[in-house]
Amino acid sequence: MVQLVSKAVTVETPHFKKANEHVIEIGLSQDVLVPSATLMEFDLELKSHGEGSESRAGIHSTVAGLIPRSNVLPLTPGVLRRAAELSKTATWRGSHFDTLIAATGLEFGADSAITTDRKFAKLGIEPVF
Repeated sequence: MVQLVSKAVTVETPHFKKANEHVIEIGLSQDVLVPSATLMEFDLELKSHGEGSESRAGIHSTVAGLIPRSNVLPLTPGVLRRAAELSKTATWRGSHFDTLIAATGLEFGADSAITTDRKFAKLGIEPVF
C-alpha cells in the first residue's frame, strides 16, 4: 500500500495511472481497507526521501481526501501479536512494516493486498496490483 500511495502521488512513476485507479477504488469501496501501519510507513518514506513537514502535511491532506477514515484499519494488540509471530517468517531487511501490514490484513479477514511486493505471499496475504 505504501508503494501504491507513493506511486499515486508521484506522476513520474511508471505505475502512476494504475496506482491512482486503486486509490480511487479505496475511496469508493467499503471493501478496500488501509492498515494504519501503511500510512505510518508512508510518512516515514516521505521523510526519509527529504520531504519537509509542510510538504508531508500537504500530501497527507490529499491522501485524507482520497481515503475515508472509515477505510483505515487500526493498529491493535492483536495485530501486534500477529506481526510478532509473522516476524519469524519475515527475515528480510525492512520487514517490520510488512509484518504489521500483513498482520492487520489477517486480523481483519483480508486474503489479499494491493501491492507490487511479492513478499506478502510469504506472510499469508496474496499481492495483487
